[in-house]
Order: sequence, then C-alpha cells, then structure tokens
Amino acid sequence: MTDAELLAACRKAFTGFERNDRADLVAALADDVVFEFSDSLPYGGTYRGKKEFLAFWKHVDSEYEYLNYDLRTILRAEDYIIIPVVMRAKAKTGFSMENEHCFLFRVKDGKIAYGRIYADTARGRDVLEGREPRRYPKLLLD
Repeated sequence: MTDAELLAACRKAFTGFERNDRADLVAALADDVVFEFSDSLPYGGTYRGKKEFLAFWKHVDSEYEYLNYDLRTILRAEDYIIIPVVMRAKAKTGFSMENEHCFLFRVKDGKIAYGRIYADTARGRDVLEGREPRRYPKLLLD
C-alpha cells in the first residue's frame, strides 16, 4: 500500500465512533504482523499473524456491547504511524467508559508489521469486572 492508502485505512478504522470500519486496516496488515496489548486485561498479550489479530478483536468485541474510536490525529514519523484516539465502550456488564488510547503501528514494505495499543487498562478492567471506573482526585500540592 502507498503511504496515502495506509493513512486513509487508519482514518477509516478510527474515525467517527459508530462508523469505524477496520476492513482496509486489516488488508494493510502484513501476514506476519505482531500486535501487542497489555496483559493486565483478559484479552491482552502478543498476537502473531492476521489470524491471531482477528481473533483478538473478535474476543474484545465479545466483551462489549459496543467499543469504538474517534481519532484525534494521525502522525507519521519515519516508519511509524501514531494515532491518539478517544475510545467509548459499554461492557456486557452494563458499565461504560470513555478512555484515551494511542495506537502505534510500524510500517515495513507498505504493510503494517507491528502494532501496539497504549491504554488506561485499569478502567477497562473495572468495567469488565462489573464496576464503575475508579477515578481519584487530583493530588493537592502545597
């Protein structure tokens, strides 16, 4: 894929919350893509290849009534695409959250060869365990 096609696939996958469409992003993945997510959530870990990547998303989707994104911007730096997003989700437990995520993709030979999600996994764990996401007050400084 060209650089413009990769960026368009990312925009399509992460723009507009309920309008997210991952089809072009999945097509942009290298066959041997490596994808990582913190193992502090039940679906975390390292996934290798498109088949495992798709199984990861299928499992994530099974935990939520909805989970979708709206991008803040897309940044391109050397071999990387960086995508900070707002994530909104409602777990099957009935609890909702809004969270900031950041996707990091490494591009090699016109394909996404590596991906990682950086997220507040404590909020995700709270809603998956059936409770409101915990929030702590701002630290008061002297």
